[in-house]
Amino acid sequence: MKNGDLSDSLSLYGVTDRTWLPHPFPSKDSQSTALLASAVEDCIIGGTTMIQLREKNASRSDILRIGAAVRDVCRKHGVPFIVDDDIDAALLLRADGVHVGQSDTKAPEARRRIGPDMILGVSVQTVPQAIQAQAAGADYLGAGAVFTTATKSCVSLVGKEQLADICSAVTIPVVAIGGIHSCNIGQLQETGIAGAAVVSALFSAADKTAAAQALIPACRELTQNCTAWHRAAHEHTKRSAVMQSMKAAVFDMDGTLLNSMPMWEHAAELYLKSKNIEPQHDIWDRTKSLDMQQTAVYFKQAYRMPDAVQSIVEEIDGLIYERYAHVLELKDGAAEFLQALSARNIPMVLATSTDRCCAEACLKRLGIADCFTELLTCSELGSGKNKPDIYRKAQHCTGMDAAHTVVFEDALYAGRTAVQAGFPVCAVYDESTSGNGDWQQLQKLSACSCFSFKDLPL
Repeated sequence: MKNGDLSDSLSLYGVTDRTWLPHPFPSKDSQSTALLASAVEDCIIGGTTMIQLREKNASRSDILRIGAAVRDVCRKHGVPFIVDDDIDAALLLRADGVHVGQSDTKAPEARRRIGPDMILGVSVQTVPQAIQAQAAGADYLGAGAVFTTATKSCVSLVGKEQLADICSAVTIPVVAIGGIHSCNIGQLQETGIAGAAVVSALFSAADKTAAAQALIPACRELTQNCTAWHRAAHEHTKRSAVMQSMKAAVFDMDGTLLNSMPMWEHAAELYLKSKNIEPQHDIWDRTKSLDMQQTAVYFKQAYRMPDAVQSIVEEIDGLIYERYAHVLELKDGAAEFLQALSARNIPMVLATSTDRCCAEACLKRLGIADCFTELLTCSELGSGKNKPDIYRKAQHCTGMDAAHTVVFEDALYAGRTAVQAGFPVCAVYDESTSGNGDWQQLQKLSACSCFSFKDLPL
């Protein structure tokens, strides 16, 4: 079960809590395990559409024993069974999915371990966390706590406005969690969420079937008004239109094709420290829009360095060359996408702020150098991407008009420059843009966007 099938399953999402059973049990107590399974069944009969097994303090063997009983009930009624946090247990139980929090297994690692077919849910409290989770392959998000809850102490509340912001920032469904019951669920309408995840309002109820029945009408209304599916369909339409009309392509390298931004974010700091200079705390923000030549000029002026500009450029290049020549890797799906465009005879130009020696070494090692008809660098052109020169030069190289030459960029300032010069831009997600609002702004100004090249129709 994936994607569209989740639209109904997320309406009323029950999260187990054994403390509400008639007598809290040692996990080896088969009678009490049966009581939990029975409680889950009562919830499902009342309309609960998904079940998560949450066992924070149980051993692996106990989780497997309890989980098998709950899983069998879910299978009986055709309801998805999710395991909280414990990926090994989820795999052993053959669960439908796993849910991880911000302090649990990181979402990219969780997705890698469970593969593409299992459901992945991620707990979030902020827009950047939500964007990062979707980029990591989450199928849905749990946002909260939205109301005060006794289930989790010392948690910050996610207000209605923030909940709406989270929903509008992603194209996957969001469920609210935390202190939700039949008397306050109506306050969550018009936020864009797909449903509610409920703990005590279900499992503390004497009549769990009735408790679920009291919640399900409002939950169904949330699902009907969920905006994620519409946003996802709209983005897919935009991607298809851009890819179909594309006659040429211009690719940025760092952060777009390569997972190289973490290296760049620390390169200036490493270089300055190698010269026994303490860098400004915001040195990355000050230099990220500059090409290598401009960066060297900035260093010379800001830190009163006696070195010649070209000498600074060469030293920085020497510091990072090794990474390009031997370490940095392509982003997921990039090689396949480039190959597909080559098969369509789409002329491609690489337009990068990185010096030629580093770019050529990296492209050759990765086996994609032949995909590009030209490699253009900002330093050779004498102009950074805050000006359209490199995009216009790339367009000239392809022989196509700007309106059909798609620019693939991850940086807001560069994407804005290309758009203002008349190029359609495909925004490519990079984690470096998720925390400061740049990604959302880049998405808004671009013709389409993608979290991965695998998102783009070929």
